[in-house]
Amino acid sequence: MTISVSNEVEDEQAPAASPLRLQLVPHRHTKARVTRPRLSRLQIVHLIRHGQASMTLCWVMQAWALNWHIKQLGSRFRVDAVVVSPLTRTLETAAGVFGSGPWREGSSSQPPLMLEQTVVPGKRAAHHAIAAEGCPPFIAWEGCREQLGKHPCDKRRPMREISPSFPAVDFSLLESDEDNLWLSADWRESHDEIRKRGVEFVRWLQQRPEQHIAVVSHSAFLFFMMSNFGRGAATSVQSELHKWYDNCEMRTVVLCDEDGAHNHADPLWFQGGQHSVK
Repeated sequence: MTISVSNEVEDEQAPAASPLRLQLVPHRHTKARVTRPRLSRLQIVHLIRHGQASMTLCWVMQAWALNWHIKQLGSRFRVDAVVVSPLTRTLETAAGVFGSGPWREGSSSQPPLMLEQTVVPGKRAAHHAIAAEGCPPFIAWEGCREQLGKHPCDKRRPMREISPSFPAVDFSLLESDEDNLWLSADWRESHDEIRKRGVEFVRWLQQRPEQHIAVVSHSAFLFFMMSNFGRGAATSVQSELHKWYDNCEMRTVVLCDEDGAHNHADPLWFQGGQHSVK
């Protein structure tokens, strides 16, 4: 069965936005043919919610469990880049899931993904440094942050405090040292605003050159981003797209730019016919 899912914002309460013409379906539903216009391009996107708070070892165990799951997939799993929200809990989870194991001084020419953590009672569990050897690039991006405002845990620490703890993560796309998005404890980003930000994030992903991307983000952001998609799809597809994410849960979707709006030639496309024998 071929499943084509438009990502127009179909909720009448959602903010007006230019519709994106693409297909976005759970990965396991794509064994059937997906339409490939000449300038379309498929991207495989692995969506991951962060592990539980860093004050306990739960996040470590959850990240290790997902790391092990990915290793068991072998060549069936590929990541060209890891896009991560620049909050501590997502950065820690990304390092735990995609890092290459313990890092030791002098063991690698590369800086570690994450420095060693010492215990801070009630705030942080101890953890060894994590190596970046053989890992894909890690890119911090504000566009996939958690629902903004109100809760201090959703406010980003200044980059001057965060970036030294994650030496191998690229923070260059962040525009300010201080958090200029979390406005006030008296304000909370609405669900419609998260949906709109989710559409903007998908547009941003489409403009990236990587074909296989992991996104380490947050429950509310992922939930409301995905609520933009698949309203006309089969019930089984909708149930996969629109579920709340558990800690360290990973779901994989296929993103297809149907009309080539971002002008990425599909590297798998072959024209055939008389053109192929000239």
